[in-house]
Amino acid sequence: MIPDGIEKKHLDLAVQEIIRDGIPVSRKSVHYDYLHGNKRYPPKYVISLAAKYAFGNELSSNDFNAVRARDYLRRRGHTVIDRREGTLDVIVSDEDESSFAEGKEKYLLHRSRERDSSITRKAKAAILKETGELSCDICEFDFYKKYGKLGLGFIEVHHKVPVSRLDGNTKTKISDLALVCSNCHRMLHRQKETMGISDLKKIIKSYEASV
Repeated sequence: MIPDGIEKKHLDLAVQEIIRDGIPVSRKSVHYDYLHGNKRYPPKYVISLAAKYAFGNELSSNDFNAVRARDYLRRRGHTVIDRREGTLDVIVSDEDESSFAEGKEKYLLHRSRERDSSITRKAKAAILKETGELSCDICEFDFYKKYGKLGLGFIEVHHKVPVSRLDGNTKTKISDLALVCSNCHRMLHRQKETMGISDLKKIIKSYEASV
């Protein structure tokens, strides 16, 4: 049972302790992540530590389960992510690539190019794991910081080499992709020839310097 009285300040102190001392292996989360800022922490362990700051004693992991921890935090307006429902929780490595070679011609009513959506999810997951946020590689716009829960986990993925140029024989790696906001993505594709990431950065920097 989780007693009432755990406030945001107690949760903040619990997170600070986790940042300082780490998370014991036995207290790592299985299904849920408590979102604090742009970082994820195990809800049960956060509440256990927060109770220490609120009441003087740390709650045992046997006193409540993960579902109660999730509901306790959500009822108080905090964000708890269920990994089983998300699209970002993918095990990734530096060697991850698309599950098939992208760019093969696929005949429907008209000719199109095949794309592998799994590699884009892996790209977002890899950056989220590394930096704790998903921001535009060009202008640094962050949908979560702007829109809150509505923007959580949202960012567009851009192929540095357009899919139309792929020969259908080479698999796409995470390093072949860039995370971009919707505006920058449209600008990259506005001209007949797709613009490079560095080129658009230069345009933005040059324009900002002129105004």
